[in-house]
Amino acid sequence: MKIIRTLIAAALAATCLAGGALRAEPVEEKNVVSGKTTLDPAKGYILVSGPARQFGMFLRVPDDSTFATWEKDRQKALDKALRAYKTEHANWQVLANNAKADHSKPPAEPVKPTLESVQVDPPELRDVAAFGPQFVYTKGETVTYLQAVKPGTYRWYGNVIGGAGLPAGGTCMCMGTVQFEVKAGVVTDTGNWLQSAPHSGEDMDVARLALKEANDKRVAAGKEPRLPLPPSEPRFGVPASLKDWPSVQAEFHASGKLNNYYGIFISRLSPVPGVLGYHRDTPVDLRTGQEIESPTLVSRARIKK
Repeated sequence: MKIIRTLIAAALAATCLAGGALRAEPVEEKNVVSGKTTLDPAKGYILVSGPARQFGMFLRVPDDSTFATWEKDRQKALDKALRAYKTEHANWQVLANNAKADHSKPPAEPVKPTLESVQVDPPELRDVAAFGPQFVYTKGETVTYLQAVKPGTYRWYGNVIGGAGLPAGGTCMCMGTVQFEVKAGVVTDTGNWLQSAPHSGEDMDVARLALKEANDKRVAAGKEPRLPLPPSEPRFGVPASLKDWPSVQAEFHASGKLNNYYGIFISRLSPVPGVLGYHRDTPVDLRTGQEIESPTLVSRARIKK
């Protein structure tokens, strides 16, 4: 258990500090009450609540500044790769000349790196807001998490933990999700909406199909079915210790597909009346009735030939 806690703490620290920029900073109630932590007007805040500890991840939609930083990092990576290539190619030239003199097969010539071939974190992973299961804000009948984040638009990536150079686990909502705005100097209250609003019974993913099949067998054998967590109503509200901090209830909108950046299990957020629906595998914005354009997805899996 101690090892697990250490890994979780390391994952959160890496998420906060990767790339030298703020990605997500957990806020603890004791520090707010003592005055050690005060509202930062330059930061946004995401509040998540539920009946128990949980974990999850939000991805900030890249803006112009994000793409500008990404381009600079790509160029730095390319310059470094070109320096290494220069040395590697010089060594190859010596070996190729020796092979020619010996009438033997020369080694393969190194490939000159390009911007497209160098590896840097994609723009979508530049501002990751991960929370839980540690660093809760309040405990008790309702467990809350408060994260200080960079203002902007955030997409719900799912119950995912890890990343930032560490192994990731969980299930990403890569095939359809929601997004919401986080403004500077304001607590954006997501409540328990992400767990309670989606109609999971209307959207059978692998896990729910497995549960249904198992329950069908139990019922056929005369046993009671194993039920998932009982449905609950969406609830919002900030803890009393945040009464002096400006807050607003999150307004959720449908969002398109996302890449499976961590190579984990894939699913989608179940339909939400008035917000998110699907035409087969295409997300639909139920506020407008329009299908949502999604990027060409890139798989990390190696296709067997």
